[in-house]
Amino acid sequence: YGDTMKEFTETSERDEFLARELEDLDSGQQSLEKIIAELQATINSEFAAGVHKINQLFAEFIGAMFGGGEARVEVPAEGGAEIKINLPRKKVRGLAMLSGGERALVSIALLFALSQVNPPPFLILDETDAALDEANSRKYSAMVASLAKHSQLILITHNRETMSRAAVIYGVTMGGDGMSQLLSIKLDEAVVYAK
Repeated sequence: YGDTMKEFTETSERDEFLARELEDLDSGQQSLEKIIAELQATINSEFAAGVHKINQLFAEFIGAMFGGGEARVEVPAEGGAEIKINLPRKKVRGLAMLSGGERALVSIALLFALSQVNPPPFLILDETDAALDEANSRKYSAMVASLAKHSQLILITHNRETMSRAAVIYGVTMGGDGMSQLLSIKLDEAVVYAK
């Protein structure tokens, strides 16, 4: 009888302990589910605010490049992203119907908009203006000047118009002896020197 009572007591204590553990686990699960729901709501809100800010900046950059127009990024519930574009003086609607230069400008405007939601201390742009003609290069360089107000820019380019907006140019040139030489020019000093 004594062993049976001892075993009953131990089993009862173990059962009570496991019941408390189950209650703790249930409480922990409810707490985690609440935190997950709060985080999901915060993520959704922040994402929507981010997309809204991107769309504001995207529209501004498109307006600056094309002298007006409308542009926005839409994020469908099923995922992915769609770019909606309506340029002034064009009946064409949609990215696929634009010329190569126009698509390049739209892509650049979107990249610039994305970068300016939370401006980084510096940006490195490598030949982003390579596909642009002279007229579009002027628009691009105006946008680069706008970006330079918020971030330090390092541009890798062969485009004269883009280089004309730089404060300092670093390059490589071939000297008279056929050897490569590094070149550094501060444009404000070069203008004074040229006069």
